[in-house]
Amino acid sequence: MVTQAESGRPWVVVAGASGFVGTAVRTALASEFRFRALTRSATVAAVGNEDPDTEWRGCDLYSPPKLAEAMRGCRHGLYLVHSMAPSSRLEQANFADLDLLLADNFIRAAEEAGLERVIYLGGLMPEGDSEVSAHLASRREVEQVLRSRSVPVTVLRAGLIFGPGGSSCRMLVNLVRRLPVMVFPAWAGSRTHSIDIADVARAVGLTLRETEWLGGTFDLGGHDPMTYRALIERTGERLGKKTLGVKVPANLFTLSKHWVSLFGGVPLALVGPLQESLRHDLEAKDNALLRRLRPEMVTLDESLRRAVDEHGRPRPHPRSGLARADKRRMKEERRVRSVQRMILPGGWGAPEVAREYGHWLTRCLGGLVNVRRTPEGVLRFVGPGDRGCWLELTPTPFTRDNPRRCAFYISGGWLARPVEPPGRFEFRVFPESGCLLACIHGFSPRLPWWVYARTQALVHLAVMHAFGRHLARQANKPSVLSGRP
Repeated sequence: MVTQAESGRPWVVVAGASGFVGTAVRTALASEFRFRALTRSATVAAVGNEDPDTEWRGCDLYSPPKLAEAMRGCRHGLYLVHSMAPSSRLEQANFADLDLLLADNFIRAAEEAGLERVIYLGGLMPEGDSEVSAHLASRREVEQVLRSRSVPVTVLRAGLIFGPGGSSCRMLVNLVRRLPVMVFPAWAGSRTHSIDIADVARAVGLTLRETEWLGGTFDLGGHDPMTYRALIERTGERLGKKTLGVKVPANLFTLSKHWVSLFGGVPLALVGPLQESLRHDLEAKDNALLRRLRPEMVTLDESLRRAVDEHGRPRPHPRSGLARADKRRMKEERRVRSVQRMILPGGWGAPEVAREYGHWLTRCLGGLVNVRRTPEGVLRFVGPGDRGCWLELTPTPFTRDNPRRCAFYISGGWLARPVEPPGRFEFRVFPESGCLLACIHGFSPRLPWWVYARTQALVHLAVMHAFGRHLARQANKPSVLSGRP
């Protein structure tokens, strides 16, 4: 491996390096920086090391110790993760909870590895303090958790990003190509501020190399602000296709996201958050970084020209050829991820939550399952009369005496299939937000998959929701600490 001193270029560790933005940034800045790209995809890691300017590392982003190890020797960090695509065969979680967890992992690992700065690409926010969509609220929450540690974090906020392989541009182009007549819901009348991927890469380069932007928040907007309907019409003009539209006064989120996904050629998981964000007017606020970028910004017509081939078809996403291999691998590995957000009773840390979970589960299931703790802290979920072992959890060495994180390896029991690396069960608390996350990562069930998905998986989800209601009741009591050893 080439060291930073040998290359003369600072190392930048990138989470989200194989996506549309990550690929463009690494390509544009390769002459100034070397990149260590973190990926959970064995497929991406296997083919990625053909690039001499990027060192790919297979890394579980859900594991803070592995993240910190992968970051060592790097000077800066670039955080581009948005949890829209599944990372396991079964995923019982919403994107906001996964984003919160991953951002917390990344910034804690960055602090431990001694990174000098982190750059985060988030989303434009509407004016004022109005209630925002779940997608934008998650982006704001990620900003807050990234800034909760000692590492300086620079936040870049962008709306729609256009460029070859980008989902926003691909969706626009496909809608124009496939639908000569469109229904325009109310959200299509909101103003948005798009930008070309080349200008986003220039912004990242400036914030990596210059100290004056350190720790700031900067909106990015390159094209003229316009409504989404106007964007569609401009795209039609560029492609030589006339688009007729019928305006309706309602947002029609549920209906419209399905037809936009179908005809736009973009996964449903991406369309929903996008259109819900477009219920707001999103325009970049003037700032010094934006003024620095503005003289050389790419126009909308040029962005559209670069994003399509000679036949007017959208250019492919950089990972489009690898996605199918990733899906096959996830199916073969038979792993499960489950993350639920709960109210955190005041004054509780992660160890108190873990102890309460064991006591509560024993009471709740009436002795059908009893949770026993050994002197070494191992939790054993046993049957009536303490016979047999349904599940065994062994404390990880990384979370002892950690008030914010209590984690266990899933080390045995009838319900678990032995795998490497082992699955994990953890509680992560966020006292600043008054919440906690109860998580299972990489669990591999022993039951046949079709049986597990219809029985054990549903039981686990019901149990965690019930435990969440129990914690909410505890939070409303005058004295919430149980006092149990």
